[in-house]
Amino acid sequence: MPELPEVQTTVNGLNKVLKNHTVALVWTDYFVNTKNKRTDTIKNKTFFERFQKEITGKKFVSAERRGKNVLIHLSGNKTVLIHMKMTGHLLYGKYERLEIRNSKLEIKEDAKKTKTSERNYEWISSDKHLSDPFNQFIHFLIQFDNGKSLAFSDMRKFAKVTLVETGILRDHADITTLGPEANDLSITWNILKDRLSKKPAGKIKTVLMDQTIIAGIGNIYSDEILWASGIHPERQVKKLSDKDVRNILWHARRILSHSITVGGDSMSDYRNIHGERGGYQNSHRAYRQTGKTCQKRGCSGVILRKIIGGRSTHFCSVHQQ
Repeated sequence: MPELPEVQTTVNGLNKVLKNHTVALVWTDYFVNTKNKRTDTIKNKTFFERFQKEITGKKFVSAERRGKNVLIHLSGNKTVLIHMKMTGHLLYGKYERLEIRNSKLEIKEDAKKTKTSERNYEWISSDKHLSDPFNQFIHFLIQFDNGKSLAFSDMRKFAKVTLVETGILRDHADITTLGPEANDLSITWNILKDRLSKKPAGKIKTVLMDQTIIAGIGNIYSDEILWASGIHPERQVKKLSDKDVRNILWHARRILSHSITVGGDSMSDYRNIHGERGGYQNSHRAYRQTGKTCQKRGCSGVILRKIIGGRSTHFCSVHQQ
């Protein structure tokens, strides 16, 4: 799942390419063959029809990140909220809609005339870097007045896309429950200690990933932060010393900042808006390093894997206590 660095990398990209462009076309196939009981996302056909009507003709204002959510602010007091979930990522480029006829692909010249419920087509891009297989599961697309599109590739179709009035965004359920940002420089170790102490009996791995406690950290970065801090992922929060909390805060800032600098983590399917891989997977010390010798200087440990709180967790058998 994209975490803070991947979402921030996406947002940074959107702010560079979408400024002042206007929404010309909106498409999705999420509500086709998708079991969905919620009525407030584009996976619901009725909601999508309203969503489509309300953002068409609106101008891109800016994008920002809150936790793991991408917030695309448009004119007219509209904000598109996207949570990329397990396998989603946004892509920007020139897309063409193709119809499938007799096992052949033919260009559909006027996408606006095709009903959104049809499934005999797909979106493709001529951009070479978008030929990556992970970039080809397009289930949502916004086309802009420059002929380019923001396409959403979501292999497992778990993502959430909804529309919120910008003025009341901070009160929206997906936003108001979030804790402070994990990379917020105004957070002191005392503040972090207070946040973590809301779940004193919780295992630190699980509590770090709790978005109501602190926002943006998931499976990858919790493993990396705890490895760097020398803290066992099953240590209870109430057993953390002040020094431990300081270490967690310092390493969280360092690691998250570095990952943003290198474009996020593409160990799995994440790609930036240009379809390119990030580089943080080259810096892993714990995550998915099972069986390898610990890279901490002077440590003789081996990286182990264990399920904690339902998530695969990687840690050193020696220096993480």
